[in-house]
Amino acid sequence: MKLIITVVDDQDADKLMAALTERHIGVTRVNSTGGLLVAGTSTLLIGLNDGQVQPCLEVIAEVAAPRPGIFPYAHTASVPLPSFVEVNVGGFLSYVMDLDHFEQV
Repeated sequence: MKLIITVVDDQDADKLMAALTERHIGVTRVNSTGGLLVAGTSTLLIGLNDGQVQPCLEVIAEVAAPRPGIFPYAHTASVPLPSFVEVNVGGFLSYVMDLDHFEQV
């Protein structure tokens, strides 16, 4: 058995949980903090059999892929002009760990 710990953007967490649940993969969400530009993150705990790891990682990569986002940018010149900057948002960080015991009640 394996445990996947995945940190995703809050905007992707609900979509990812729905996609995993649709594939009969159980997931637990833990709200967490951190991220660039004060974006919220969620940590997902996913316990599964060894054969489900690769399909699960593919779903995560599909749903939580980085995408362009537009954010306000303040100039430091004497006359502040509002403008915007495009940066990548989203993305994920996944850890796959061996699991000795898993119990679901």
